Formats: sequence, C-alpha cells, structure tokens
Amino acid sequence: MSAWTTLRAVPAILGLAVRAPGWALNYSLSYKRAKKEFKQHLIEQGVPSVEAEELAELFPFKMSDIIQTARSIN
Repeated sequence: MSAWTTLRAVPAILGLAVRAPGWALNYSLSYKRAKKEFKQHLIEQGVPSVEAEELAELFPFKMSDIIQTARSIN
C-alpha cells in the first residue's frame, strides 16, 4: 500500500472507530425495545406472562450473538 493510500485510509478508520460504539448502543437499545414490544403483543394475544417472557428470550439477533459471530470469522 502506498503512503498516499495509507494517509487516506487513516481518517476513515478513525471515523469508524468513533461511530461504531454509537451504532452498537443504538442496536442494543432497538433490540431491547423490539423484544419488549414482542412480549407485550404476546400478552395481548392471551399468552401467559411467564410463557411470553420465555418466548421473548428466543427473540433473535442479540448483540452478543453478533459479536461472537464476528470473532469467529477472524
């Protein structure tokens, strides 16, 4: 890689490093909100709250699952 390419890449890498925690936090909050709404919809449909909680725990794509997948790729 040439020096010019390296110099151009540094600001992009720094920008991603600054934005990534915000994206992770936003995803985590959105996930929790969606899981809570899913549980509420189950309860509204007549599912007992204990069973609704168990089903809500199965809600896909937790942030920890995504991080584990990213680590396993490397």
